[in-house]
Amino acid sequence: MVTDLAPVMPEPPRVAPVSVRRSRGPMLLVGSLVLALLLGIGGWAGFSLLAAAGPQAAEITPGDAVAFAAVDLAPGLGRQQKLSALLAKFPKAFSSEGDVRVDDEALTADITPWLGGRFGVALWMHDKEAYTLLMAASRDDRKARGGLERMRGREGADKFGFVVGDGYVVAARGTHNAQAAAEAANAAARATPLAGVTAYADAVKWLPEEHFAHAYADLSGVGKAMTIMMMSGMADLGLPDEEIPEDFLSEGFTSSDMLFGVPGLAGKQQGTLVVGATATDDGVEVRYRTFGAAGTSAAPAEDLIAAVGDLSADAVIAGSAAIGKAPEGLDGIFGAPTLDPENLEGLDPEDIAAIQAELAKGPDFGKAIKALDSSFLTFALTGLRGDVPLLSATLKTKDATASADVAAALNAMQLPLKVTVSGSTVQVVSDGYSATGKLSGSPLFQRAIQGLPSHPDTLIYVDVPKYLAQTDADARTRELAAPVKAIAAASTPLGGDSEGMVRLIIE
Repeated sequence: MVTDLAPVMPEPPRVAPVSVRRSRGPMLLVGSLVLALLLGIGGWAGFSLLAAAGPQAAEITPGDAVAFAAVDLAPGLGRQQKLSALLAKFPKAFSSEGDVRVDDEALTADITPWLGGRFGVALWMHDKEAYTLLMAASRDDRKARGGLERMRGREGADKFGFVVGDGYVVAARGTHNAQAAAEAANAAARATPLAGVTAYADAVKWLPEEHFAHAYADLSGVGKAMTIMMMSGMADLGLPDEEIPEDFLSEGFTSSDMLFGVPGLAGKQQGTLVVGATATDDGVEVRYRTFGAAGTSAAPAEDLIAAVGDLSADAVIAGSAAIGKAPEGLDGIFGAPTLDPENLEGLDPEDIAAIQAELAKGPDFGKAIKALDSSFLTFALTGLRGDVPLLSATLKTKDATASADVAAALNAMQLPLKVTVSGSTVQVVSDGYSATGKLSGSPLFQRAIQGLPSHPDTLIYVDVPKYLAQTDADARTRELAAPVKAIAAASTPLGGDSEGMVRLIIE
C-alpha cells in the first residue's frame, strides 16, 4: 500500500517557476526540501537522539543524484543538547527521550527495530527512469531485511526495492524495476558517493557547521528528472507521444519556453542549491544559497525590513517584495479580452462592432502585469471578515501611468477594496481594515528577523498563533503547532545567485 510508505519516503522536491530576471525557484524549492526534512523527522518512528550513528546518508547516496535531503539525529554533544531541547518543546510529537510519537503500526513494526539516527532521501535518474531513493543507517541488518521484505511484499518489486549493506540500507521507489534500481544505486554509491562529489562538498561547506539537516540539488538535473517523471505519468495514462509538445520532449522543465503548457513561466535552470537547518536556543534557522544559477539582479534600493517594520502591529501576515520583470507571455494570457473569429460567424457587422466595443471597455490585465515591472510591494493582513481578507497594501510603481493601469485592473475586479493613486504609488485598503502601532515595536517580530540576510528583495513574516486563530485548522494541528510562535523568511540577490533564510521562533 502506498500509504504505508508515504511517511518514509517523502515525494521529491518540485522546481518552482523561474522569472526571466532572477530565479524565484530556489526560495520555493527550499520550502519543498525543508518539508521533506520535516516529513523525514516526523515520519520515522521510535528512534532516539542517542541511536547509533552509522554512515552519513551522503556516503551511501549515488554521486549523480540530482536532489538530496538528509537528517542527522546523532550529532555531537553540543548540537545534540540543542536538538533535544528543541524537540522537548513539542511534547505531543516527541517523548522526553527524543523518540517520535507515531501510531502507524506498519512503520513501528517494519522500521523502528533497526533504524539508526541518520537517514536521507534523494531523487535519482537511472535507465531513463526517475526514482526516489531512501538511505538510512541500520542498527540491526537482520531486522532491517525482514521489515523491508514485508514492505516490498506489499508494494511489489516493481515499485519498491532495497539493499541491506553492512550497517546501512539503500531503498528505491518508482514505477518500474525498483528492485533493480536499488541494486544499481547501491553499486553507484559504492563507486562514487555523493559525499565525494566536489560540487556537493563545496556547497555543504557554506552551511553552519552545527546544522542537523541539509539538502542539496543540481537544479538542471532536477528539471530533467521532473520531465522524466511527467513523461512516465503521461505514458501510464496512455497519452500518445504525438500529443506531447516537441519542446517539452527536448528540454522539459529546463526549457525557458514551456512549463505546464504556459509559455514564459519557466526559466533556464542551472547551478546548485544547498539548504541547512540548525537548532538554536529559541527555534530553528534554515539557510539556503544557490551557486552558479542563471540571471542577474541587484539588491533593491528600498529597505524591505524597515518597510515591513512600519506595517501594522496587528498583522497576522506581513511582507514586502521587490518585483522584477514579468515573465514573457503573460500579456498574451491576461491581456484585453478578444473574440475568436469562429464565434463571429453568422453575426452582422453592426453586432460584431457592438460586441468589440463592449469588450474594449473591459480591463486589460496584461497592461497591469507589465506595470508591475520594477515595482515595490508591502502588505499586511490583519484578519478575515468572513471570506474577505482585512488587508492594506502599498505598491510603488515605476511611474504614474503604471500606477493607473494597476488601479484600473483592481477596480474592474469589483472587490471590497478602496484603491487610491498618488503619482507612482497605489494604496489598497479593504473594507473594515484597521491598524494600531507598528510591527517594529513587537518583541516577537524583532526576534524573528534577527540574523536575516541584509538588503533582501523578499521578506515575509507570520504571527503563527494569530494565523491559526484565523484558520479552520483542526485541534490536532493547533496542538502540534502551538510551540511555533513566528516565522520570518527573507531572500537576497547575489548577482545571478541568491541567499535566504527562514527563521522559526519556537517556545
